[in-house]
Amino acid sequence: MIEPSNRRIIVIDDNEAIYEDFKKILSPNNIAESTFGKAKALLFDETDEILSCASFELDYASQGEQGIEKIMQAKEKGNPYSMAFVDVRMPPGMDGIETVANIWKLDPDIQIVICTAYSDYSWSDMVDKLGNSSDLLILKKPFDTIEVNQLAHALTQKWGLMQLARMEVKHLENRVQERTSELAIANKELLNKIQDYERMEVELRHAQKLEAVGQLAAGIAHEINTPVQYLGDSVHFLNNSYNDILQLVNEYKVLFSKYIDENVVSEVQEEIDEKEDDADLEYIREQVPAAFERTFDGIDRVSTIVRAMKEFAHPDQRTKSFADINKGLENTLIVCRNEYKYIADVEINLGNIPQVECHLGDMNQVFLNLMVNAAHAIESNRKTPEERGKITLSTSQQGDRVLIKISDTGSGIPEKAQPRIFDPFFTTKEIGKGTGQGLAIAHSIIVDKHSGELTFETEGGVGTTFMILIPIKGEGCNENEVAA
Repeated sequence: MIEPSNRRIIVIDDNEAIYEDFKKILSPNNIAESTFGKAKALLFDETDEILSCASFELDYASQGEQGIEKIMQAKEKGNPYSMAFVDVRMPPGMDGIETVANIWKLDPDIQIVICTAYSDYSWSDMVDKLGNSSDLLILKKPFDTIEVNQLAHALTQKWGLMQLARMEVKHLENRVQERTSELAIANKELLNKIQDYERMEVELRHAQKLEAVGQLAAGIAHEINTPVQYLGDSVHFLNNSYNDILQLVNEYKVLFSKYIDENVVSEVQEEIDEKEDDADLEYIREQVPAAFERTFDGIDRVSTIVRAMKEFAHPDQRTKSFADINKGLENTLIVCRNEYKYIADVEINLGNIPQVECHLGDMNQVFLNLMVNAAHAIESNRKTPEERGKITLSTSQQGDRVLIKISDTGSGIPEKAQPRIFDPFFTTKEIGKGTGQGLAIAHSIIVDKHSGELTFETEGGVGTTFMILIPIKGEGCNENEVAA
């Protein structure tokens, strides 16, 4: 950047002759003389002549008040002075020190040289009145030409460097502001991407949950269909039995009427026995109570399955709430029963644990993923169709956290796959058997949303145990986070 140039100087002195002296030193009358003088000085190595050839623009004020007025006007026009030579004694107006003080109120950048032949003020007096400023120098009269030139050159250059520094600072401030704006835009874009990612993650979890529910739908339908089937059979039986009993009652009425009219007891008794045999009354006595029991049991099983499914699939609220983890495990077992009932037995060891502040819907999602994985691992490890494995569920309190264990006697996790099992889209299952999202989502729910831990222990051909540790008093996601 080019250095700002300002060679404007004002001389404030009640003696106009002093101004003429400054003018001879700092502002030669014509360019030709100046050029000749400069060439001569270079030729004969005359430093004072070189300095005297440098031309400055000088202005004059005979009193402090006049000087202050000119400095104010110059600044307002955007053409300020870079420095001023100020005499100390300027009767009848204000003296030089007072003049300088007022000048700096108008233009703090102007460089000042105090010119005096007397000792009216000591340096400490000047400091007391004007402050210890690097913009203030003293020039003793009578002047030395070289000294005046050096001061003019140095101080006007200093003024220019100050303006340059100010321009650089302004430029840097503008760049910082531009960069800050760019960063603000980038940060907003990043925030939007994060929000999009979080929204996609929520949608992915919903999709994974729907996929899991869809995979279980056939099994759940079968689970509901079985009790419904014997509900229907029992109702049909009760209906037919009711019709038979109603017909038998009608026959009784006829027979009793005949008995009253003809008084033939033995014949009536034989006919009664015959009608009871036709209606199979003894069978009805035995089977109707059993039919009612089956009906009530079927209704209870359907209600249990539907209630478990509702509690499992019911979306969480926006904030965590205290929930019964043991109940969540039991409901999940009911929902996914068709996945394991033909291949594994379930052992339940649920401890006396407190309710946990969590998103229960998300926790149910984790339980479902781990239980289905356990069933699939057992199925892949069976040697014969008759062989059955075992899934073990247990809960216990560990200080201020709850530990949930889900174990299986399956094939175990291959060693090379263990570092990646929580990676999205990674799966060891055959094509079409899994998406690779179950454990990734489970890990995100436990670690990110509940500030917990999800770890595992495994042994090839023996089985795997997944361990979930979550705080009893929930931590992690804020109230604005929507649970998946």
